[in-house]
Amino acid sequence: MQRTGIHAILVLAALAGAGARSLGQEQPALAERAVNLALAGRCAEAMPLLKQAFSTSAGKDVNRLTGKFGVRCAMLLNQQSEAASFLSRLQQEFPDDPDILFLAVHMYSDLAFRNSQRLMQVAPDSKEVLRLNAENFEKAGDARKAIGEYRILLQREPGTPGIHYRIGGLILENPGAAGTLEDARKEFEQELQVDPNNAGAEYYLGDVARQEDKLPEAIGHFASAAKLAPDFAEAQFGLGRSLLDSGKNAEAVAPLETATRLAPDNPTIHFALATAYQRIGRKDDAAREFALQKSTADKINANTKALHKNIAGAEDSPK
Repeated sequence: MQRTGIHAILVLAALAGAGARSLGQEQPALAERAVNLALAGRCAEAMPLLKQAFSTSAGKDVNRLTGKFGVRCAMLLNQQSEAASFLSRLQQEFPDDPDILFLAVHMYSDLAFRNSQRLMQVAPDSKEVLRLNAENFEKAGDARKAIGEYRILLQREPGTPGIHYRIGGLILENPGAAGTLEDARKEFEQELQVDPNNAGAEYYLGDVARQEDKLPEAIGHFASAAKLAPDFAEAQFGLGRSLLDSGKNAEAVAPLETATRLAPDNPTIHFALATAYQRIGRKDDAAREFALQKSTADKINANTKALHKNIAGAEDSPK
């Protein structure tokens, strides 16, 4: 196994083992036996007992611990569906538990690694491997290499959905280095030829048009994106903002109201809706939205300051 996989297993083991001492003599014998077997590295024997103990609802502490060891042992035995099953229930019972969330990050990271390695073994020349390579270059911040891999994929299979969309997105994220706005536009237009229902491509065509101050064109694309995906908050906001900038204040209200419902913590959307209300004489509604704009912006600022404080504290703590 590669080093990354070994590291992930060790992390999973540590996460499970960290709470082992919390299982005292008063806890159910079945759970205690299952955990002791897992601690001894005898996961094949422990798994049936862990599953049984985890399904008996013997209490939150017992479930939490047996579930964590269930994830650990399932991963050691490469029983991926069992690991996912344990974690799914843990997340249902403890949705905001930092320990369980951290466990989920490592489990899914390890599953991604294992399956990517398996894919490269069984189908090294496949389009899926090309796409995986491209996505890895994306994560590494190398847009040019990612686009190169996507282009090779398109040469092999020109009608593959989603690829022109990814290239267009990379160009927009790396202006100048990866291409121009016109290059991005062409990619999104080609994507719609392959997949006419790609709401993201319509949205980005609207975004490109906005950047070029072509508001009627932007409105058309944003409207299409919102029609294809009614719960696409950014598309609703793009449509409302473009209508607002075009002086169509009354028409802007409906998509902006939808956008605030879909993204209630976005201060920019509240500000746009407040502006629309103000322009059509709905003063009370405008005041409410301006207040929401301020409160959501203050919340974001407070969270950002707290994050920076935590980071600074971690950096200043003794090593």
